[in-house]
Amino acid sequence: MKSDETHLLRALCTIRSPEEMRRVLAEILTPAEYRALLKRWAILRLLRDGIPQREIAQYIGGSLCNVTRGARLMNQPDCASDILMTRMENKRRRQRRPKSTG
Repeated sequence: MKSDETHLLRALCTIRSPEEMRRVLAEILTPAEYRALLKRWAILRLLRDGIPQREIAQYIGGSLCNVTRGARLMNQPDCASDILMTRMENKRRRQRRPKSTG
């Protein structure tokens, strides 16, 4: 990795809250870039939930090509976005699990 890329990635890894991440992304990205990022993430989440591609394209108001690209990505066994979503789901499950009183 180039030093600028490494520096950016390390800096992003230190972010501690969604609000802080929102502020950083708002400063780094243009509003259009931020909306595009949100749309891409929404596509991946909907694909993961099993929503048909054409339905996703209609729902987000995007092209079927973008959704198909996301589907190809999510079908890869080492898809980092899918791994991240699984990690988030597992964390939520652990937080919701009732604590034992024994």
